[in-house]
Amino acid sequence: MKKVNSTKYTCLEMFARQTADGGRVRVLSGNADGSRMITEKPAGKNYYAWLKIPLQENTDYEIHSEDCEVSLSYLSGSEDLLETGVRFLEKDQADGSFYAADRAAWYDRPTRETYHFSPWKNWINDPNGLCWFRGYYHMFYQCNPHGQQWSDMYWGHAASRDLVHWTHLPIVLAPQEEILENQGKVKGGAFSGCAVVSDEEAAFYLTRHKGPMEDGEDTVEQQWMMRSRDMVRFSEETRVIGQPPEGASFDFRDPKVLRVKDRWYMVLGSAIAGQGAILLYESADGEKWEYAHPLLVEEREKIRCFECPDFMELDGKYVAIGAWMEHRDACGRYQMCRYYIGTFQDGEFTVENDGWFDFGSNCYAMQSFVHQGRRISIGWISDFYEEHEPCENGAYGSMTIPRELHVRDGKLYMMPVREIRTLKGKTLYEGKGENMSLSGIEGSAYRVRIGFSQNTFFSIQLGADGEKSISLVNDEEGLRIVTKGVKSEGIRFKADVSQVRDLEIYVDRRVTEVYVNGGEAVGTKVFYKSLADGCFALAAETPENVVWAEVVGMKSIWI
Repeated sequence: MKKVNSTKYTCLEMFARQTADGGRVRVLSGNADGSRMITEKPAGKNYYAWLKIPLQENTDYEIHSEDCEVSLSYLSGSEDLLETGVRFLEKDQADGSFYAADRAAWYDRPTRETYHFSPWKNWINDPNGLCWFRGYYHMFYQCNPHGQQWSDMYWGHAASRDLVHWTHLPIVLAPQEEILENQGKVKGGAFSGCAVVSDEEAAFYLTRHKGPMEDGEDTVEQQWMMRSRDMVRFSEETRVIGQPPEGASFDFRDPKVLRVKDRWYMVLGSAIAGQGAILLYESADGEKWEYAHPLLVEEREKIRCFECPDFMELDGKYVAIGAWMEHRDACGRYQMCRYYIGTFQDGEFTVENDGWFDFGSNCYAMQSFVHQGRRISIGWISDFYEEHEPCENGAYGSMTIPRELHVRDGKLYMMPVREIRTLKGKTLYEGKGENMSLSGIEGSAYRVRIGFSQNTFFSIQLGADGEKSISLVNDEEGLRIVTKGVKSEGIRFKADVSQVRDLEIYVDRRVTEVYVNGGEAVGTKVFYKSLADGCFALAAETPENVVWAEVVGMKSIWI
């Protein structure tokens, strides 16, 4: 039987559900006199019960699950948890005992990103509570720890010193008890929200959802608040907004809070009279909130509602960003995010320009925060085209590279944060004035930088697997991502740029991010392939227009 040494950890956390009556988790340790200490916890009957079992430091344990399924298991409770993170445990199928899994080996698979954040396994979606607090960046996120599909929502948590390398931390929030006990009859949980930090604490605002399996007028979405002084322990939640204002949809969620001068403002995603809207609330203290009016209403296109809105001051302007739920654009892209740039005076937002946040349409529910004068954004790499390929212990979803945002010439510009450069590996190609092709790129994790003397027609292959391929093409139709042999084939992932001056491209196994003209347009696209190694090929009509080109490998953040 395998043993797990607790080292500095003082708690075992497991999510366990019975497969037969009496299903349980058993933890055994030895005493100096040779006797055995046994701790037993019953698994949930109809749902995964969140078990927390105290441990002694530096002690060997045998851990078993009997007549139950364990979806996620880890050691927690160390004094330096923010630095070390949790230690994940996995079940040995041969003898049924649990062992401490190796993180680097766990992530080193063709379908797992190597430098984008992704969960240990199973489902992830919207980033929540992004902030910097007492030396660490924090990212909370929506997750289903039990499977590779959306379900009742938990909040996961990760921390980073540098926005690049992340440590996994314990699950923070679970669905409401009545939701867990009525699986398949109601749905909901801890939906998206944000963080506001001071020197002493972080305050979190989030949506609690409870309702029927099909959304409708019986759906209840309320806004709640909790606090933390150390990002390890969290207060009880208190309700701050109980129901949507008159005329608003039951879609009423995803609070984002900001301070402007001496007032607090909250924006929420919703709809007014059948038109997608971002609602504006005001507060003097951040606890008692009053509805003001819609911050903006999208009148040009039919969308069910806005989701995951953001609102910020940026480079002398104000920017609102929101995800368009149940919308398909003229290019065939589904559920894109839109940004709006304008002015904000006396509670009124006047839009001057707007555009798509990410032309690849696999970036959704972005959220931003400010640290040391930088506005930093992270988005969920979504999969609305259902191209995910499930595999044992796989993960469905990941997060974009953190991006720094700016407003220039009436457009939203985005580039990867400078910290991503620390992952630069060996140079695979460096040159100019020629077409080139690379195959067998180890690990299919690399970065490309290309500059052009003038707008140039080209095709760049970024991935291939049998009949499947993903390319970046610039021709008479403009710049766009082209996929073949997959479900998104035929959709036009087109960038809103008139010419291409330079490109910065990040390929990370199943994820590609394309940055055009210093961030004038950004496109994120998922592409699954079974091959461990990658490829890159540039075919330009006039290769002499290529004034510089570089391809470098990218190091893993999980080593």
